[in-house]
Amino acid sequence: MSEFFESDFVRKGMQDIEELQVDLQRGFMRFPSLNEEEQQEQLELLETLLEKQQLMYTRMKLSDDPKAHQIVEDMKNSLALLGMPPGASVEQVFTNMKKTLRKVRDGELDASEDT
Repeated sequence: MSEFFESDFVRKGMQDIEELQVDLQRGFMRFPSLNEEEQQEQLELLETLLEKQQLMYTRMKLSDDPKAHQIVEDMKNSLALLGMPPGASVEQVFTNMKKTLRKVRDGELDASEDT
């Protein structure tokens, strides 16, 4: 394992991300049957996950660790596979996802609508 990923701080951050992903997977499987308050809680968890992922991305980007840099490059390269236009950045994707999520959370968009 690389030095970056051996850090207790980074490992704790990765563990937090993984736990949020598991919680969200369970919650979103039953999202339509949740009441409004429970749906809002799931959306807030999703926003927390995005923030933690963005922070981890930034840490990897600023790291000197080659493995972290490879993950950053892989993320950049995957944008085209996600249908993002040429020149789009990972930072833009996080910003747009959080903006869309806030609109859904604030009732400006139906959770089933396309943005």
